This record gives sequence, structure tokens and C-alpha cells, in this order.
Amino acid sequence: MINRVTDTIKYNMITNNLFFISGKYGELMEKLSTQKAINRPSDDPIGTNDILDFRTARTTLAQYQTNIADASIWLNMTDTNLSGLYNVVEDAKIIAITESGAGGSAETRQTLASTVDALIEEAITLLNAKNGDNYIFGGSRTDVPPFSATYVPAEIGPASSSTGNQFNGTVAASGSYSGLENKSYVLRVIEGGVPAAAQYQISSDGGRTWGAVQTDLSAPVNLGDGITLTFTAGTADFAANDQFMVRATIGGYYSGNSDALKTVIGTGNVFTFNINGAELATSANGPAATVAVAGAGSGLTVEDTITLSRGGSASSWTLTGRENYPDMVITSQSATTVTIDADNDGADDLTISLSGNWNSGNTLSFEVSPGSPPSVANVDAGGPGSVDLLTTLFALRDALASNDETAIAAQVEDLKVAQTQILQAQTKSGAKLNALEMASKNHDAVNLQITNMLADIENADLTKLITEFQMKQIAMQASYSMASQIGKLTILDYI
Repeated sequence: MINRVTDTIKYNMITNNLFFISGKYGELMEKLSTQKAINRPSDDPIGTNDILDFRTARTTLAQYQTNIADASIWLNMTDTNLSGLYNVVEDAKIIAITESGAGGSAETRQTLASTVDALIEEAITLLNAKNGDNYIFGGSRTDVPPFSATYVPAEIGPASSSTGNQFNGTVAASGSYSGLENKSYVLRVIEGGVPAAAQYQISSDGGRTWGAVQTDLSAPVNLGDGITLTFTAGTADFAANDQFMVRATIGGYYSGNSDALKTVIGTGNVFTFNINGAELATSANGPAATVAVAGAGSGLTVEDTITLSRGGSASSWTLTGRENYPDMVITSQSATTVTIDADNDGADDLTISLSGNWNSGNTLSFEVSPGSPPSVANVDAGGPGSVDLLTTLFALRDALASNDETAIAAQVEDLKVAQTQILQAQTKSGAKLNALEMASKNHDAVNLQITNMLADIENADLTKLITEFQMKQIAMQASYSMASQIGKLTILDYI
């Protein structure tokens, strides 16, 4: 069968071809002008999805880098102030060493007492240093000066209710604080109702972790460390998520806390970037120990002072002083307990219970006396973490002012320990800065890889596009030329 090709069919074929070529020509022109291979999702749905994923990854990396930059600024500020604080303590130590001998005079010491007073002011200024509006050594209490020139006795602050609590009765805190560091205690209602039926949990770390569920708020509640919370009913009972907080501080010059400030610097990488004042310049939560006679303590037959020294890890204690017990050995040790056999007969005679933060270089000494039963006395922990800096500086100032040569000499070792604490803080700060720098470099490398992969998908191949554009231009010109000839054809052209 022979089909007749009419002029209309020819016209439609040519115009459709022109539209198709013009469309491709326009697409190529758009890609050349934007230099992008994908200008809308319909251009490449799979590629578009990859582009969105890569852009999200780059945004996340940019936020990590911002967090790293902020933490680095904080740590650089910390390091600068730690260096200044070390110099202050060094000046005070030189004064103490110079004036601890018999050569010092009352007049000279009186003058130097004023010098130490100035050093104390400088130390407090450095300890209250700020990064922007935030105090850098206050733990999570960044809104108030963490250190004061006035000694504040241990106290339990007033109980406070969270905004939005349903319970409208009163709450009061009482007791005598026995904790080793400044803390915030939180009581959270789990299931509301009348006081006797309400269920609650207690947190001793400001709400980060919670204890077991308990019942009955009609009686005084023991929060721990000697703090009691007492509720008086109002017109509205307890409701779930009602919260009440009490802040307690140990005696001293520090009002901050031991909380860590954290930021996210990578996937699953939560980074602590602060040095708190408690570990830097106080004895809060410092090394503490109790020593008890184990069993009958049959190996404890003579009086002696026993001294132990801690190495770099929790299980690295060594006996460094035991003059009358040459056979004494450590039989076991952990982060919390050390047992000692006084005469190496296979039976333990002493059990040491450790608490607080122990560091490399800490020492523990105690006196043992024979008897029925034997006794232990004068347990003393020393070394890093055991010195309150401002207490030591005030003691030096007062000893100089009173011309007390013995008291002046007593501060020399404490000032050396204070310097060690500062050096440890500087070391920790430097290690944190190195970790941030390494994380930043890793993010830069990953960001470069993502940028390259994004460019491979998103950016146009200009050389290929120009070639295709020129070919489409030739095809379109040919189509235009052919279309222009259709109207000129007549029957005479076929005769």
C-alpha cells in the first residue's frame, strides 16, 4: 500500500523537529550559562538526591568547624590565663622561699605581704577571666564570677521550683552539706498526685543522670550529702515533670561547679572544652582516703608512718615509706581500694578506701600503732589536687604580715603543688587544642572530598557542552533551511 505524504505531514514533521532541536538547544544554552549539569530536579533525579545529601554533609561539617573554632578560642583564652596564673604562683613561691630563712626581717616581710596581696588580686582577676560574656573557669556557671576574695562557708542554698510546676505549695532545703564539691541537686516528679502518692527521682549532677524511682513526698526527702527537702502542701498537688532544685557549695573561695562544657565536633564526638576552677585551684573533690585495719591486723606490731605514692594509673601504687615494716607488700589495688599485708604472711592487715580525684604524684601517709586491736591515725593525702590556691596565697600573706617564719616555710610545698595543678591544667588544655586541630584538619579533608564529588555531579563539562551546542546549532540551522523550502515547493518542481 502506497501512502501519500502530504504537505501537512511534512510541515508537522519539520516543525516537531524544530521544536525538539530548539528545546535541546535551550537546555544546552542554560547549562552553558549556569555551568551546571543539573539546574532542576527533573534534569537528573538521582543526581539531585546525591547533591542534596552532599550539601547537607557540607552544612554539617561547617557547623562542626564553627564549634571547633569556638572551642579553640575558649581554650586559647584558658591557656593564656593559666600562663599568667602560673607566673603569679611562681612569684609567690620565690617570696616564700626567700623569706622562709632566718635572713628575713619583719619590715621586709611586711612589705612583701602587700606584694602578695597584689598577687592575690591578680590571681582572682585571672581566675575570673571571661570569654565574651562567659566566665571560663566556672564550670557550667558561666554567668557569675566563680572566685571571690572572701571565704564562704559550706552552705545549702534555698530550694527553687521550676517555672511551670503545677505544685503550688512551699519547698524548703535544710541540713549540713557534707559533699566534696559544689553540686546542684534536682528532684523530678515522675507521677503526680497527693504528696504521699507522688513518685519522684533524684539527680545529684544537675539533672544529667537520675536515681531510682521513689514514692512519698509528704515526709522530708533525703537528697544525699546531708541535704533534706521538705514540702508543704498547697492548693494544687504534684504533677508529672514538676522539678525542684537545690544548689550546695563546700566551704572556700570557689562558687562555680565541676560541670563539663561540651560541644559536638564530629559524628558521635562530643568534646569537653573547659577546665573548671574546682580542678584547677581548689581541693574540691581532691584525693581523700580512709584506712582501716583488716581482720585482726596481726601483722601490725610496731608504730610506724606508712607512705604510698601513686603512679600514672589507678593501679600503680607503691610503698615508699615503711621503715619498721620491711616485708610490707601491697596485695591488691584498684581505683577505689588498696590492701596491704604488713608482714607478707598471706593475710591482709590494712584496707585503704580511696575517693575523690587521684592523680599521678599523689601521696598517702598514715600512722599505725599496735594494740588490741591495732589503730590507724593521721591519714593524709598530698600532691596534685590537694591544694586550694587562694587559701595558700592568703596563708602566705598572713604569715609574712605576722613575721611567722615557720608558717612562711610551710607554704613553699603547697605553692609547688599549686604550680603542678596549673601545669596539669595547661597540659590538658594543650592536649584539647591539639585534638581540635586534628579534628579540624580531618573535616577539611572530608569537605574537600565532598566538594569534589559534588562538583563531579553538579558541574557541567564545558568542552563537551560546547561541542554538543555547536552540533545542535548546525542541526537547527539545517532544520530552518529545510523548513524555509517547504513553502516554495509546487507541482511544477516534480514535472
